[in-house]
Amino acid sequence: MAKPNEYIIAQRLSQITGLPESTRFLIEFDAIFEGPLHFEANESLWKIGDKDGYLWYIHEGYGFDKMLLEDGTKMLNGMIEPGIFICDESSLLWGGKSKTGAVMNTPSIAYRVRNSKWREHMVQNESLQNVMLNINSHFVQMRKLRLMKMKMMDKLEYWKYIQDRFPGIENYCSQTEIARYFGVSKSTMHRIVKSEEDQ
Repeated sequence: MAKPNEYIIAQRLSQITGLPESTRFLIEFDAIFEGPLHFEANESLWKIGDKDGYLWYIHEGYGFDKMLLEDGTKMLNGMIEPGIFICDESSLLWGGKSKTGAVMNTPSIAYRVRNSKWREHMVQNESLQNVMLNINSHFVQMRKLRLMKMKMMDKLEYWKYIQDRFPGIENYCSQTEIARYFGVSKSTMHRIVKSEEDQ
């Protein structure tokens, strides 16, 4: 269980960058986050259309963020797990209302910083700017690995991998949302789920 002053953010950035967690600008960045914030299962971190945007760090718990498409349907945008920073990227970078929504589907612990405060801190801290490339490349590599697995693995095998990583995903996301995330048709996703049930 996370407690105040444990430097959770600095510890994670230390893991990503290789810098000591006692590095001054990591501690300073850690200090601008609120938390720990506790969430019950099925509580929202943010909703589509929220005006107040935050950058979140997930310490414990699992969930999903979804985006609203032009036709009024939702698409699975990302999976939330411990050790990642998440946000509505449009709101973080450009301001304005959030275009996605995020729900934690298990009891969770998170930390957050208001987008405006994050931007202000980044502008004023050249040392953090210099390592941001490493931080961003870490998460880009995670995304690339996910895309490669989606492309190279057998779809049924990948579905089992996702279920192991996010237990109960089928209870929190519709088959249509999962199909769009996988990049397959709804009928293909139905066949994947059916073939898994038949095994």
